Amino acid sequence: MGFRGFDAPKLTALAGDLDTLAGNAGKLHSRLAALLTSAQQDLPSGQSASRDPDLQALVGDLVPMPSFFGGRRRLPGSLTGELGDMQASMKRRIKQLEGAQELAGKGYPVADGSVFLDENAPDAKKIDEALRNLRALDGKDFGTNGNRDDLERISGELDGLTAAELDALMTKASPKDLAFYNELLTDTGDSLWNPFDENGLPEDRRRDTLSLMLSKISPQNVPRFQTAFPGTQPTFTNTGAYEQGGNNQNGLTNSGIHWAPPGDPLFQNGVSADDVNQNQFGDCWYVASLAGLAQKNPRFVQEGIKENPNGTVSVRVWDKEGAYHWVTMTADLPTDQNGNPISTYGNGESWPAYYEKAFAMVYSEDGDGERGYGGIEGDDPKKSAPYLTGREGEDLRTGGFLGLGEHDDKNLGALKRAFDSGQVVTVSTPADESLDKNHPQEWGSTYHSNHAYYVRGFTDDGQVILGNPWGTSGYPPITVTQEQFDQYFQSPEAFDVP
Repeated sequence: MGFRGFDAPKLTALAGDLDTLAGNAGKLHSRLAALLTSAQQDLPSGQSASRDPDLQALVGDLVPMPSFFGGRRRLPGSLTGELGDMQASMKRRIKQLEGAQELAGKGYPVADGSVFLDENAPDAKKIDEALRNLRALDGKDFGTNGNRDDLERISGELDGLTAAELDALMTKASPKDLAFYNELLTDTGDSLWNPFDENGLPEDRRRDTLSLMLSKISPQNVPRFQTAFPGTQPTFTNTGAYEQGGNNQNGLTNSGIHWAPPGDPLFQNGVSADDVNQNQFGDCWYVASLAGLAQKNPRFVQEGIKENPNGTVSVRVWDKEGAYHWVTMTADLPTDQNGNPISTYGNGESWPAYYEKAFAMVYSEDGDGERGYGGIEGDDPKKSAPYLTGREGEDLRTGGFLGLGEHDDKNLGALKRAFDSGQVVTVSTPADESLDKNHPQEWGSTYHSNHAYYVRGFTDDGQVILGNPWGTSGYPPITVTQEQFDQYFQSPEAFDVP
């Protein structure tokens, strides 16, 4: 049967046969075109040599031109490229198969999934070198400049490993090796005797290396990775939902939170603002921004998340310098004892939950403060913009949208001009609980004090339509006049959409 059931020599022979067929496809095209052209000439006027539209198109096409010259893309001429691509892919994968077989023969662990990877064949020497350098960190005297140079070298080396190589290294490294590496990565404090040394890796650089590693390793090694690098899972024990058993604003409660994989895919019908339902964590300021972005540019949001072959999920997040990073996380999400999602979720799709989870992994107000889901509770909507788009948010009163004579920063005309220009616009409500009872009845439970909303649009007579990030099910959008806005809302903010 061969290695893992694959016979590399026979597969190589098949690839060679496909290569030969690809070379003859053009001749077959010309012969078939000549036959159809001759038949067409012998038929009475008005009759076709074939009823198939693709074959009809070959009449007179005796010398097929490549498609990049505007020639036929139809069979059989297109087989030249298709068969060529197929055999090239097969040959690459055969090298991967043979490399994995060689690794296994030398006693290296090889996950079944590594056999199917389309990457450079694994190299045992690279695995040994990376593991040797990783272990050499233990007991090393890093000198007066700290250990950052050494860690950056190791990080670059790990980044350069293929998925099969990295997975083999993860299996061969001991839990002690990995835990010590994590300890060095996360300790960025200066030594007492030299305040100018550099230790550990900055959070974004550390996150890049760990995210790339997590996206590559086999599913079997994911639990081992999480144990070694606990910072790749954000905590939820610092949230109100955990400490108080729910969200005291929307009334959702739980009888306990644990991690569990969702039963829904990333997407069902693309991205929509209506997919966003905040649930039990108190991060309306972020979720309102996410919903507004999904409304303005759903394609941008969808392109910013991907599921990796090993089941992990990566989300695109920007840093304070305006550069984006792929933040990789495990597929499990905060869930209650009945299997219901605790975090922001969609309507049968899970993409909002992973955007929120990625944000909980990277955000802290001062860069070194509290992280996790508790770290993203209770803040300013404009602060989420740089992480979602790489662009700063702004208060509308300083954003240049107020016209001459419009000195009120809450003027709905200013909001409309920002919204019509393509920006996401958010607003907040005062922290005044008396407003929860004394607001227009038609708003129902959609209105709540100390909460954030996003602008969904405007009526023909200039009233603003606001969406609640709790979701449209049970909390339909509300229409607000200028007078009502002045009384019940505040702090309009906006950010540009890519």
